[in-house]
Amino acid sequence: MFRKQFAFGKKRVDDGKFPDGVLPYTCDGIKETLSPYPFNHPILPRDPSPADSSHSSYTSPSDPNLTGTSDSYFHANRGAEASNQDPLGLKIIHRPPGDRGVDIVFVHGLGGGSRATWSKNHNPEFFWPLKFLPFEPDINEARILTFGYNANFRRGTGKNKMSVLDFAKDLLYDLKFAKDESVPELEDLRMGEASTIVPASIYSTTYTEIATDHLRGSLYGGPCCEGGTAYMQGQNDPTYEYIIKSVSSIIFLSTPHRGTNLAETLNRILQVSFATNPMQFIAELAAGSQTLQKLNEQFRHVAPKLQIVSFYETRPTTLIKKTQIMVLEKDSSILGYPGEISKPLDADHHGVCKYESPNDSRYITIRNVLKSLVGKAKPKGEPQASMSQALRVKFEEYLSVPESPDGDYNFFRDRWAYGTCNWILSHEAFRGWLEDVHLRPRVLWIHGNAASGKSIISSFVIDHLVQNGLPCHYFFIRFMDRKKRALSMILRSLACQLAHSTPAYADKLRLLEAAATDLRTADFRNIWQWLYKQILFQLDIHHPLYWIIDGVDEADSPSAVIKLLSELNSTVIPLRVLIVSRKTHEISSACQKLGKQVRMDTIRTEGNRDDIRSYIDREMDVAGEDSYREEVAVQILERARGNFLWVHLAVQKINNCYTKAAVEDALKDLPPGMEALYDRMAISVQTQSIPNDRRLGQSILGWVTCAQRLLSVEELSDALGNDGLLEIHRTIGDLCGGFVVVDKEGKVAMIHETAREYLMHGGDGDRLLVIDRKSTNDKLFNRCIQRLTDPKLRSQINRNQHPALLDYATSAWFIHFSLGTATHPDILDTVEKFLRGPHVLTWIHIAARRKELRALVVASRYLTDVVLKLRKLNERESLAHRRAIAVIEGWATDLVKIVGKFGNTLIQNPDSIYRLIPPFCPPDSVIYLQFGRKESKALHVSGITSSTWDDCLARFSLGQEVMASAVLAAGNRIVILTNHRNLSHIIIYKSATFEEQGRITHPERVSSIQVNKLGNLLVSYGYITTRVWDMATGDCIKTVKNPAKRPRPQTLLFVEADNTIIVGSEDRCVRSFSLNDDSAEYDTKARIDEQSLEGTMVNFPTCSALNPDGNMVAFGYRGHPVTVWELEPPMLLGQCNVTLGATDMTIQENTWGEVFRITWHPFNGEVFCLTQVGLLFKWDPYEEEPTATVQTGGDHLTVSRNGSLAATGDGVGTIKVYATPDLSLLYQLSSPNPVLHLSFSTDSRRLYDIRGAYGNVWEPNTLVRLADSSDFPDHNSDALSETESLTKLSCHTEHHFTRVDDIIVLSGQSVGPLYCYGTEDGLAVLGEVGRGKVSELERSTSYMSIEQAAWSEDGSLVAFTDLSGRLSIKRIAKAGQARDTWQVNHEFDLVIPPHQGHISQLVFQPTGHQLFASTTTMLYAVDLKSHDLVTATVPIGMSKVKWISHPTTPDYLLGFGNTKAHVFTWADLREVKTYTYWPTRLQNPATISPIQTLQSHFGPKGDNETVGRLFSNADSPHVLLEISHFGTSSQLESQYLVFKVADIHLDPGSDATNTSSNELPYTLLPADVASRIRQPLALLSHRGLVFLDVDRWICTWRLPSLVPRGRTGGKGSEAGGGEIEKYYFLPGDWVTANEGHLSAIMPDGTLLCPQNGEVAAVQCAKLRT
Repeated sequence: MFRKQFAFGKKRVDDGKFPDGVLPYTCDGIKETLSPYPFNHPILPRDPSPADSSHSSYTSPSDPNLTGTSDSYFHANRGAEASNQDPLGLKIIHRPPGDRGVDIVFVHGLGGGSRATWSKNHNPEFFWPLKFLPFEPDINEARILTFGYNANFRRGTGKNKMSVLDFAKDLLYDLKFAKDESVPELEDLRMGEASTIVPASIYSTTYTEIATDHLRGSLYGGPCCEGGTAYMQGQNDPTYEYIIKSVSSIIFLSTPHRGTNLAETLNRILQVSFATNPMQFIAELAAGSQTLQKLNEQFRHVAPKLQIVSFYETRPTTLIKKTQIMVLEKDSSILGYPGEISKPLDADHHGVCKYESPNDSRYITIRNVLKSLVGKAKPKGEPQASMSQALRVKFEEYLSVPESPDGDYNFFRDRWAYGTCNWILSHEAFRGWLEDVHLRPRVLWIHGNAASGKSIISSFVIDHLVQNGLPCHYFFIRFMDRKKRALSMILRSLACQLAHSTPAYADKLRLLEAAATDLRTADFRNIWQWLYKQILFQLDIHHPLYWIIDGVDEADSPSAVIKLLSELNSTVIPLRVLIVSRKTHEISSACQKLGKQVRMDTIRTEGNRDDIRSYIDREMDVAGEDSYREEVAVQILERARGNFLWVHLAVQKINNCYTKAAVEDALKDLPPGMEALYDRMAISVQTQSIPNDRRLGQSILGWVTCAQRLLSVEELSDALGNDGLLEIHRTIGDLCGGFVVVDKEGKVAMIHETAREYLMHGGDGDRLLVIDRKSTNDKLFNRCIQRLTDPKLRSQINRNQHPALLDYATSAWFIHFSLGTATHPDILDTVEKFLRGPHVLTWIHIAARRKELRALVVASRYLTDVVLKLRKLNERESLAHRRAIAVIEGWATDLVKIVGKFGNTLIQNPDSIYRLIPPFCPPDSVIYLQFGRKESKALHVSGITSSTWDDCLARFSLGQEVMASAVLAAGNRIVILTNHRNLSHIIIYKSATFEEQGRITHPERVSSIQVNKLGNLLVSYGYITTRVWDMATGDCIKTVKNPAKRPRPQTLLFVEADNTIIVGSEDRCVRSFSLNDDSAEYDTKARIDEQSLEGTMVNFPTCSALNPDGNMVAFGYRGHPVTVWELEPPMLLGQCNVTLGATDMTIQENTWGEVFRITWHPFNGEVFCLTQVGLLFKWDPYEEEPTATVQTGGDHLTVSRNGSLAATGDGVGTIKVYATPDLSLLYQLSSPNPVLHLSFSTDSRRLYDIRGAYGNVWEPNTLVRLADSSDFPDHNSDALSETESLTKLSCHTEHHFTRVDDIIVLSGQSVGPLYCYGTEDGLAVLGEVGRGKVSELERSTSYMSIEQAAWSEDGSLVAFTDLSGRLSIKRIAKAGQARDTWQVNHEFDLVIPPHQGHISQLVFQPTGHQLFASTTTMLYAVDLKSHDLVTATVPIGMSKVKWISHPTTPDYLLGFGNTKAHVFTWADLREVKTYTYWPTRLQNPATISPIQTLQSHFGPKGDNETVGRLFSNADSPHVLLEISHFGTSSQLESQYLVFKVADIHLDPGSDATNTSSNELPYTLLPADVASRIRQPLALLSHRGLVFLDVDRWICTWRLPSLVPRGRTGGKGSEAGGGEIEKYYFLPGDWVTANEGHLSAIMPDGTLLCPQNGEVAAVQCAKLRT
């Protein structure tokens, strides 16, 4: 790290002074003048440069006085003087005029120097980074630097103990701390900084560093080169983060990245470099070293972030005695990464980086690349950068693609031998597939036997496509990785690659993300629909896109992969798909069907003999004459039988022989065929002489065969739990018999899938080595639990020192538990201790930190499977056994509910699982029993009577006079259609928080609505017009007149990229209109003329449904079979004849099913029908009879978007969910009131229903497990099938839910623990904090809803009113000496006439003598002793006013409107003063709150500005007022005005005729506070403002002690009062829909919050203090 500092001698000019702006120096006899800025030497046309090596010097036009030195000087000063010839450290050699936008850093390789490496014949005149580049346009605007380090390994240099990592750290250190030594002030180099682009932002990528690497002498030039290794080191060190982020490109000049024999490569390089004393940095680059493995793994992960350019030599290098040799072949000089640019240079190993003139063709090639990279790297300006950042989507995160396929590609590409696989390039079928110019998809299937080199061919094809600049996307299906076997992951990965390579596709994907389409849990059908059929296939792409899918036979469902490709016949995009697999009956059959849909060719490969021979010739390292080598090669070739894996193992064995006899013995011992060879390998494992070694080898084999994914070497080391393990690579090689390999990614894998099959299946029982599945899974389970229950784990997590195996243990322990002997007492005891102890919370905490809460849902499914197996034992179990079942089943339920109710906040605050979440769980839940009780003193929840989890996640109250008729899922929204008189309102809710987001008003009654698949457009079919709406803005974007005869619509559909709407009506006419034209009329698409059959009568259809593609329609009739018609041209496709029993018929004997509901399966073309008596059947239109039937009793039907579930709802409130494959019942619930409509959420996790004036959101565990487990198939043969297990678990008992009476008003005592609330059905209830409901205050016989409620200051009186205008006052007192008993006495009633308006507010006078009531037209003051009533008319313009009693003067009332504050007297309701204030009209919206009323078209601004909550406190000097306004984006935007009570001056002598108006100053809440407020809750004297924030946290913020006064506009400055303090957060199903605005905080800090018809009271000790 410490370098020798060099003194530079000064060179004088003729006058003995230095030229202005020039700082000359000499470096050990080499005289150069470095100009900080090149304006002293303008760029001139170059002089002709020497064309050959006879010229000993070259004079740069930049300085005619510069004198060169002879080449002999460099040769004379080798060795000890080398460091003086080439400056060490980071040195500037060129500075551009003005601010640079790009840095170019030249980094030499081993044995080179910072200048000599880049100088022809070591002549400084040919030091082209200084002599040539500064005079190139564009490049001269970059700053150019060199970095030198002591990596000399020539004779006499001594033994250098520095490693490659040391060199990398050296470079990083200089990049951050080096100074510019060419100026006296030693200025900072400012690497990674460009303040003129993004001021005060050192973490922005404001300029780019292009590191040009030439590594002479390393084995692995990618990550092992100085620049590459430094880049990787900096990735993991926050100290260098901003520098590393600025690196965009790396150029490799003849750098050895890979090779089949790295030792031989090293020997060649050392010969070229005259090396005699290899150093540590060379030794650690030996094949198989741990350093090399780590660097390989790291660089492959960071490479996609860089633009990589690799140049390779094409000429042999002359060695001593005129021997010529190719030091590096092409395949060793290129990485082969997708996106990498590679190009040959006409040079040997020395000449690739040394050029004799600017006209040198090699230099021109390098210059052009540099110029291109500099152009791309130069900042384009802040506005463009900001726009790009705003539009950028992290596709990997959005598509849930955890890793790039590059690792798998590299695994197989590194096994490719030079000269092999070339035969496929000339194969007729391959060339036809590659060169096909038609705009139609084409598929090529390459198949062969196991271990015949198919995946190597795939990697070869990928490399060939990339090297030819063709858009290549690929995926390797790996059986060893559970996720990589899933079809959904294949599609996600290909889509991610498409997004990075195809801008048009990326743009569409951004739109999909902007529409909040959640893809995290989408199954492959939805992914195919959204990402391919709706996006990719709609693009106008005319160039081929290449897909390579390798290992199809290892997929979970190979036939499903191929079946999906058959849908390519619907697109004209020239997709070229290559599928590679073994030939199985399943795949062959699927491919045969595929060939009928898409152009398809087949290539059979059984281990090409020429490839095998090339591999043997290249890899076999046997000494001796050529004839002997040929003899050995022939023997191997004859016995190979086309099996590449056998050849690979045979060559490895022979390479370890040192005598001919040993070779002959090896050949004799090598059995033909893989089975026999595996037997020999197994013997080598079992015959280890040391028992501990044998057990260790078997343990490694157990982990590798049964792990759910590939483990890294670090994970395996941790899994083995052997702290004394010296070298994992050597251990694997010596103890595992060749079954296990470590790839270049550092992942441990079986040498082939056939090896895993050999070890797992055990043959006939006579094998020496068999991995028992159950016992091995038990061992893996125990090790995972040990890792999760480590007492030091939490402290390690807090220090970010995670054990290597932790991530795997977190996501896999439950799988091994299920796959092992889960019923064994020891295993049950282990899992029970884990689930009952605190470590289960640590596990949840880890999953939340990793943002992998889905693992908890998957764990729930596996735990459920174990419970089912335990219950199948049918034995009288012990108490311990029953306890284990109870805790496992309890956590299986709790895990799903924790994710559903707390998931979003848990991810943001993982620590909340320990103290904040358990208290909010039901009292009978396992998590509450174990952990929630302990936290009751700090956080306590009361008032909720339900003791178990509720499947009802939220409830929507739509109003008493409103009737809802439809509910739909639309992306991240829920849409409900309501009708009120002659208007229809479409209410839009957020699906995450259930807040109302907006309302669209269609000014006529609407019969039907539908949304597009993205969820951003909605069509509403009214009585007169059909309208299309943009749901984000509420704008109507198209209006079309309905047909003159007003046919009733039965089905609506968006088609053709959502640009066309199709409507099917009861007149059997299908019409459409386009969004792309100006037409306001429907076009008739098809008119169906249905023919009656014998014994039937054709009338209007009772229902109809368009298929998802819009080219077929299905009709249901009362007395006629269901029919399906093609539309263009109209043609009957099929009829369904349903055989019905007597109980299924309602009319004459020859009934045809009376179908009243019909819908299509979204993918497979089946039709689901529901008859009038509730018979559900599904039918394939190409068949005559249904394929499945079930009696449901339902009246309404829906099918999930992924097609896996169907649900029915009936007239008594029962909902049933069925599996669509066999219509088996999965889930059932009953709730009061008929189901009028229902639908699934977009991700199929939830059900939405409508029951008249309200709706529900249901989230059953069954649906969540199905949705979140789609990528985690259960391969435990002992477990029940998915459908069977879920059915038996969910349907033993029916789930019943009582009717909920909506709370519409809530008020708490200002002193004391009591509160009261009123319901929609006219029930007034008294409650107490800690106890819940105490008694009923009143029950209205007329069921008039309770509208308002208020408490007196001393808490002895409570007043409430109902919708009829009846005002009732009750007195509350303790009943005798009993502490927990309250007595309610009725004081009196009075009625406010309804024609004077509904009572909108009640306020008690602080003295308790009067009660104030207001309506829209009148004010009332009730004397509570005499019952006298004082009235006053509301002045004009005071309709929107909120009232409070004056906080400090009890004789006055204060009324706050949106622009004025009014002062009234209590005694006679006389206005004595008026103040004005002028809010800013929300020009800068501060926050977004739940919407109470919102329409798509607003009236005047004042009509849409509402007064929200108003807070004051007798102990607080402030009044806080909320004013809201509907913004342009259909959002309610709020501002919060803070008034000082002292500014409200009272004038007792004033009267109504002498009112005065004054300006009232106020202060806006600071923007950073206001932006966090979702609901203001209270002003507390000791805590200030209490509010619910946008993330559902209960927070406080202390108001400033003084409100700044501002007379101009009445607005003060935004002075802050401290930091926002958080206390706890509310579950996801609290404060939803219409309940949020009712929540309140009592003076002691207790939160009152409506929850499913009850009031939850939350007491927080920290908030009370």
